[in-house]
Amino acid sequence: MAYVCAHCGKKIKQLDQFVRCSYCGSRVLVKARPNLSREISTD
Repeated sequence: MAYVCAHCGKKIKQLDQFVRCSYCGSRVLVKARPNLSREISTD
């Protein structure tokens, strides 16, 4: 499962024992949302 750092915005593919961004050291991570296109009807 991929995560995104809320501070620097970089993707983190795998978390180790410590929950920190490996680039900036921030502890605030959010789950990456899948890129799904959705069809919306206008009727």
